[in-house]
Amino acid sequence: MNDQTDSSRRANVDPYEHARTAASGDGRGRFPKKMFIFTGVVLLLIILASTFISEVEDVLGIGLDIVNVISILCAAITLVLWVGWFLIFSRWRWWKRLLTSALVASLPFLFVFIFGPVLGGDLTIQRWEPIWTSRLEPLPDSVSRKPVTVDLSTETSDDFSMFLGENRDGTITTDFQFERDRFSSATQMWKHGIGSGWSGFVARNGYAVTMEQRDDQECITCYRIETGQLQWLYRHTARHHDVMNLGHVGPRATPAIFDGRVYAVGAVGNCVCLNGADGSVVWQADLNEILGVELASGTDEDGLGFQYEKNTPLAWGRSGSPLIMGDLVIVPGGGPAGSVSTLLAFDRLTGEIRWRGGREMIAYGSPVLATVAGRPQILLTAESKVMGFEPDTGETLWSFSRPGESNGGANTSQVSVVSESHVLTSNGYPDGGGELIALNNADGEIVATSIWRNTRVLKTKLTSPVLLDGHSYSLSNGFLECARLADGERIWKQRGRFGHGQLLLVNDQILLHSESGTLYLINATPNGYEELGSFSTVNGICWNTLCLYGNRILIRSEIEAACFELPTSDR
Repeated sequence: MNDQTDSSRRANVDPYEHARTAASGDGRGRFPKKMFIFTGVVLLLIILASTFISEVEDVLGIGLDIVNVISILCAAITLVLWVGWFLIFSRWRWWKRLLTSALVASLPFLFVFIFGPVLGGDLTIQRWEPIWTSRLEPLPDSVSRKPVTVDLSTETSDDFSMFLGENRDGTITTDFQFERDRFSSATQMWKHGIGSGWSGFVARNGYAVTMEQRDDQECITCYRIETGQLQWLYRHTARHHDVMNLGHVGPRATPAIFDGRVYAVGAVGNCVCLNGADGSVVWQADLNEILGVELASGTDEDGLGFQYEKNTPLAWGRSGSPLIMGDLVIVPGGGPAGSVSTLLAFDRLTGEIRWRGGREMIAYGSPVLATVAGRPQILLTAESKVMGFEPDTGETLWSFSRPGESNGGANTSQVSVVSESHVLTSNGYPDGGGELIALNNADGEIVATSIWRNTRVLKTKLTSPVLLDGHSYSLSNGFLECARLADGERIWKQRGRFGHGQLLLVNDQILLHSESGTLYLINATPNGYEELGSFSTVNGICWNTLCLYGNRILIRSEIEAACFELPTSDR
């Protein structure tokens, strides 16, 4: 009887009831075996690609920046798939599905908000800034209350008064050489905090000048090289960062010192000439007003207002260092489409505009004065062209198309003079690489032609190459490499990562400051990588250019500055 009753009950069960129960969640979950396997494979591929990035670059021609972008996309897709599994396939009760999905989806945002990763040049995490620590720039150092008179008029043989040195090419000739046996035990003269920004130091007569961001003030500061003591400070209310803050906060351009005065350009258009004795203003010009640039503004996570150019593609802020040429100060211009001026020339003494040159949008390099193709000219890498200008009038003498942008794959490197008739350009990002250009002067007209182009070498993202004896040495996609200038072929590549640091060539020795704050001494030879010594310098991201004053190296990041005395001997 009982068997008959059970049979009839089973017969009367709705055949779709089980499916409805499973769909609505019966509390019994499923184990996501396939999802764990998929996630493990994705993680393994990301780790392998990052670990063997040099080999990936050799095979595919892409750097760590592209690998990291792909890794982030893969991680995001994996996260979405996990959320989808919880919602659709887990068979949990609906409230558990929704709660778990919301928690998983919010984890990356909570992680970023709470721990504050600070990204370097390849979207690598350089350090963490948790919300319980202050992210504001350090307060200004106290300036002596006694009247300060700084002598920036007296010139010395040790001076480094221009961006990348007196020739603006990162190459310095001295009567000494660095001692390899004692280099790693260099003497630290001082080290202290500094305001944000990517400006380098320039130095004259025992004093060093740079730019830095201090809260909502864009500052030009002068330090005594011997002690690191702040001598004077100029302030201008401005604060730049890009929309996503990937380029970080602060001024970008390195100042110039000439005839006792300091010339500087702020990240959002303040062009100023200061009295080097005390930092007082001699003249000031608003590049935005001159060029018709509109600024957009916002408020950052520290509650401070920031600005960036609204109607131009110059996303990362003004980075071009002023070029002093006789009675003129030459600065990169820019502006909105239809009214661009590539270069602006100001009267060095009065600030009056003397000429405008070019109609090409600017990028992030600085103008260089050189004699090429039999003519003195100002060389500049603009947004998508390499150009030469007549120094007295700003007339465009020649131009050559070159891949690059002012927002994404930005041109930042200097034009390098190879010979009396050849210049070298370089750039990072997938369509970058090196290119040798011949300049032929035919009846007064300069014609530019490509000798070779190689997208696998000279992928300089935030730095410029240095040249010696027919070879270039550069940080290409973060690796130190040597390439032959005759044909653009790579001779060697050092597979240890230096990141997007900076180089100086001192005689036949390279000073390389890595992105993470290590100074290396390297023999500049095509025979292979030969490291002579190294030591740790400062904390922070080290994109700032180097400054060598005699045997003293001035180094900074966006949070610290330091001076080291390097051991030397006579050549």
